[in-house]
Amino acid sequence: MQRRTYARAAPANRIFISGCARSGTTLTQRLMRCFEDIFVHPPEARYTMLDMLDRPESNLVVKRDARGFAHLAKLPPSIGLIYCVRHPFDTLTSSHPQTRNERRFHVTPQRWLAEYDALIRLKKAQPHRQILFVRYEDMIGAPDAQQDRIAQSFGLTPRIRFSEDPDNPIRVASLRKWERNEEFRTYLGGLPPAFLVRVQRFCAEFGYDMPISTPTVDAR
Repeated sequence: MQRRTYARAAPANRIFISGCARSGTTLTQRLMRCFEDIFVHPPEARYTMLDMLDRPESNLVVKRDARGFAHLAKLPPSIGLIYCVRHPFDTLTSSHPQTRNERRFHVTPQRWLAEYDALIRLKKAQPHRQILFVRYEDMIGAPDAQQDRIAQSFGLTPRIRFSEDPDNPIRVASLRKWERNEEFRTYLGGLPPAFLVRVQRFCAEFGYDMPISTPTVDAR
């Protein structure tokens, strides 16, 4: 089959979705289909996929793959970035069908640290980059407001409101499960103090609370 090449009046608006696993990247990827003139690449992939897509739509979206954090600091400045964040305690106590038989929680402390360190490296390597941070909690609580933020940041036009999408996977019950589960709280309370220092810094950066039940750690 002959490949068709689409002529464009202007370069495609390329958008990359990143963030730690279980932080809302899949939710954001799905809801991006609520905009007009947009193609959302279904599989997870590296940002280089954005240069390989031959599509007629003016807006192209790719969600990072599991090793995306290793290459995040090299993201070209011409590619827009949506970075999803979530309270670390929800991220660290979330399960996933692909790993449920291997371990209790999908995201290990090592994976969470690798993701956070990758974000720090990106901000250091590209200090002037505009990053649209999308908090999972805000996407759940005020999806249409987050849609407006995304639209304004990337010049997109809504086709349907996030809240009206019939395939919308927003679930309020997914918030702060660790507060209602003693097993989760015990696990979190037993994490190494040095790791919790990093969690504190993340929470301070993105406006999250650190629960009183968490052991006091030196944040210096």
